[in-house]
Amino acid sequence: MKLRTAMYFLVFLASFLFVGCATKPATYSLSANEQNFSSVAFHNTFQTGKPNVSFVSFDGQSLPKPEKGTHWDPINFPSNSQLRIIVHADYNPNSKTSLSGFGLLGAVVNTAQDVRAVSRNVDTDIIFICPPLRAGKNYLLSFVKEPGMPGRNILTLTDIESGNIVEQQEFETVFGGDETK
Repeated sequence: MKLRTAMYFLVFLASFLFVGCATKPATYSLSANEQNFSSVAFHNTFQTGKPNVSFVSFDGQSLPKPEKGTHWDPINFPSNSQLRIIVHADYNPNSKTSLSGFGLLGAVVNTAQDVRAVSRNVDTDIIFICPPLRAGKNYLLSFVKEPGMPGRNILTLTDIESGNIVEQQEFETVFGGDETK
């Protein structure tokens, strides 16, 4: 009997964690003209160690808090004019192995890993200058952290239907994003 109760509890806990915490996307519009807009989704996995990009503001407008159990994605923007969208790029690989007990050699290796982590981390707001988008089209804005030290940081806007890259913007960060060049 205790085994059955424990199984029901585990099933309830698993369903709560995986279903109860999930959110579904809801569209938000920053376009005054509902006929003349383009839809942009932001590639945000909400996972540490993965490059993420999220919307911050557009023309001084930020998004209101979504309803419970939802998040804003995609966002409708006005078409046929250049856009200056502020986005937040985030990348923290958090993959560090510590060498303890190796004296000076371990300290040197740990220091080199700390310097590498600081040069690779990204946590900053960037102005993404977007070319005029075609009305009725759907786009995806993603952030890619290329390999190397520190590695290139690239924001890429892609037309979802055709897969064509519409715009790429490279940016640099200093010490993980305290300052953007």
